[in-house]
Amino acid sequence: MLLSNVIRWLGLCAVLGGICRAIMTPLELIWGVDNTVALLIGGITGSIFIILGTVGIYLYQAEKTGILGFVGFLMTCLGNVIVCSMVSVSLFVNTALIQPQLLEQDLPGPIGFIRMVMMIGMSLGYILLGYVTLQAKMLPSWAGGLMILFVILPFISFLGDYLAAVWGLIYIGLGWSVWSKPNVSESTA
Repeated sequence: MLLSNVIRWLGLCAVLGGICRAIMTPLELIWGVDNTVALLIGGITGSIFIILGTVGIYLYQAEKTGILGFVGFLMTCLGNVIVCSMVSVSLFVNTALIQPQLLEQDLPGPIGFIRMVMMIGMSLGYILLGYVTLQAKMLPSWAGGLMILFVILPFISFLGDYLAAVWGLIYIGLGWSVWSKPNVSESTA
């Protein structure tokens, strides 16, 4: 299988991850935050597909994004791996304990530090990856710009319930652009 085909399929993973993440918003609006179905679909399944899709998005534009793109890619992937891990812990441990509010408190031990690393890593990763996506001009500029804006959106209170939908929209846009190209790149084939 050619690398260009692998990149295309990873683009489809980004689309699937984006759809799963976007579905999380209506599920949480209907059944409440941290409900099991939303966490399984949007949190875990969405994160896994987003991580795979980020690989394809990076590889698609790697030659034009340089070291800054690689650093942004690594930070974004690391942040998404931590998100997936924390959602898994929240889902399985808190569901078993029937205390979903546990992770909303000041956390003991390394969990608070891990959450801080995740937030800083993902924020810097999204800023860098969004910036190099805009510079490379190979993927939709609205998605690269939205990736940068995504870092500040959590601080706008009325958008809180819709962050997962915006997050999903970013990956649907970027992933579809990679998936829909029959020849991803002559240099990656």
